[in-house]
Amino acid sequence: MNEVTVPRRILPITAVALMLAVTVPWSTAEAAPCAAGALAERAGKAFVTAAKSRSSSAFAGALRKHVDMRSVSLFALGKYRKKLPKASEREFVQLTSRYIARTLTDFSRKFRASSVEAVRCRGGTVESKLNQLGGRPPQKVLWRIKGGKVRDVNVQNVWLAQLLRSNYASVIKKGGGRISALFSHLGARSGTVAKLDDTR
Repeated sequence: MNEVTVPRRILPITAVALMLAVTVPWSTAEAAPCAAGALAERAGKAFVTAAKSRSSSAFAGALRKHVDMRSVSLFALGKYRKKLPKASEREFVQLTSRYIARTLTDFSRKFRASSVEAVRCRGGTVESKLNQLGGRPPQKVLWRIKGGKVRDVNVQNVWLAQLLRSNYASVIKKGGGRISALFSHLGARSGTVAKLDDTR
């Protein structure tokens, strides 16, 4: 099978906001945080700590504890979700989680921040500020929370789950519409990829 490559900008939802230098400065008009804001702050703290350690296992632990990885992974499949055999769903979620953790580890050297502070809520969306090091001003980050877990993160007016969906679609399209191409890209075992090709 030919290897399918996509741009390195395939970034995970959630912690990825903590890995990018966003350009929208935080407003000085702050409101009291909501209950869901505490969850965003805990998630932010976990990812800040993982970035400092530059540990893939630390990122994996933060994702497992704070992010609804099943919902994120299945959303990222978009119209190709029907191609995912039910028996392969669990492995797909695990592959996506490991892929995200590795990507975050690769970008952790560029990340310098001290904390995430929730300041405002609108429905299931938490607005927060990323407190950066080096004298840089706080930056705005939006978190989408549902069921006590993070579902998405907004950076520069882009919801990152949608970005992940677009890039997953690109991998599958370049792989001839085969979901096995995505499994291969995410690092699945060759036997798993072959089995998916046999069941298409």
